[in-house]
Parts: sequence; structure tokens; C-alpha cells
Amino acid sequence: MRPTPTITAVEYADELIVAAPGGASDVYAMHGGLAVARWKCLARRLGLDGTWEAIEISTLPPGAECGVHHHSRTEELYFVVSGQGELLLDGELHPVGPGTLITNPVGTRHRLNNPGTEDLDWIVIEVISPPVAATLTGDPSHSGRHLMSTATVIDLEAHGPADLTTLLSGPLREARLVTLGPGERETLRSDDREHTLFVLNGTGRAVTGRTEVVLAPGTGVTLPLGSQVTLRADGLPLRFFTASLAVPNARDARRRDNGSAEGSAA
Repeated sequence: MRPTPTITAVEYADELIVAAPGGASDVYAMHGGLAVARWKCLARRLGLDGTWEAIEISTLPPGAECGVHHHSRTEELYFVVSGQGELLLDGELHPVGPGTLITNPVGTRHRLNNPGTEDLDWIVIEVISPPVAATLTGDPSHSGRHLMSTATVIDLEAHGPADLTTLLSGPLREARLVTLGPGERETLRSDDREHTLFVLNGTGRAVTGRTEVVLAPGTGVTLPLGSQVTLRADGLPLRFFTASLAVPNARDARRRDNGSAEGSAA
């Protein structure tokens, strides 16, 4: 089997972090699992103010498995894009499919496998846990809410927007599905929180400043603090998954950024 070359396909467009479809890497025995999975990073901490670890898209072909692993320093959000799978979560087996949202607090043990006949694709949003963030930054505002969080499996389609502050102890705030009809639009602003989105179906445009980014299934867009984007559907409905993450001291962070930019211009 010939490994797939690594292609990041990530660019910065007027303060947006854009990951084009395709370009995943082969991962052999993901977390000690079975067969060959595929993985791609859509965005990471670089260029962001929030305590993101990474935003990723992973794929399990039929028969592949992401092995059992334990989260000791990060919290994680899964969203299933396509395919069917079996999730072993803290010893309990759950069937998962398109639209399934899974919260994985610190201390969670989980495994995901694909017993089906089609690829299983899922988004992974991993963030540094509050105690680790507070230790690394020396900033007690990262200390979190100290909830006794438990792993949760949600049908996001049926449930509607998920309030992540009740499910995780860290900075993740909300996860939701959005469908824009032809000609409809929605604007996201990263004022006190940063946003990330992943296109599921349809085509459209992401407009920021004088820049337009083409949106197609598999496109990832992440908004650093202080940026905004208007999303517009083309001739077909545009459907995407989006999640947001709060940034402590967001105004101070933006002030520092503006000051450094003004200093560079001088």
C-alpha cells in the first residue's frame, strides 16, 4: 500500500484559517488500533488566542479502528460527518452515525471502530483542559468551572444547538448545525470567542474584507480573535457544523494584537 503524501492545504486569508478539502495523511494503527486510518489537521494553536490543541478531520475505512486511549490533559469533541461506527465510551458501546456529537472530558477512555462498508469520517476538536492551561499560561482565568463532567453522546440533528458549558469544564461553548438556503447568509464574529466550521454539504462563499473563499464539502474555516466572516450559500443549500471556544481576557488579547500591528506599521 502506498502512503498518501501529507498536504496541509491550509492558508491564511484576511485573518481566516482555511483548510481546503483533501490532502489527508495515512495513519497506521491510530492510537494502537487496527488497519490504516487517515488524518488531517484543519487548524491548530498557531495564530489563535484560545486554548485549542487542534481541529482535525479523521477517517476510518471499513474494518479500521482508532484504539482505546485515555485523556489526561485535554478535553475533546467528536462530530461524525459520515458513515456508521461503534464507539466504546468509558466501557459502554454506542452506535454512531452522521450528526452524532460526543463530548470527551478529562479522564475519558474511548475507542472508535468502523464495522460498516463505507468510510467513517469525524471531526475532532481537542482543547487543553483548564488546569493545564492555567499552569502553562500562569493565568488563573483559565482555571475553568471545575464541573464533574461526564462523557455524553448526542444526536445533534434532533437535539439542536448543544450548550457545551454544561457538558465540559473548559472553554468550548456551543456546537450546532447550520443550513443556509440559496442566497441566505450568516455572519460569525470572533469578539470574545473563536469559531471553527466544517462544510458538510452544498457550496457557497465565505467573505471577509475583500477576500472570498470558495466553500465546498470538506472545507474547514477557523476565525481567530477579532475576525469576522459572512457565509453565503450558492444555488444549493449550504450545510455546516460549527463550534465556538471562549477566549479569557479577549479584549486584552485584541489590544495586544492591535498594538503589535501598529508598531510593525511604524
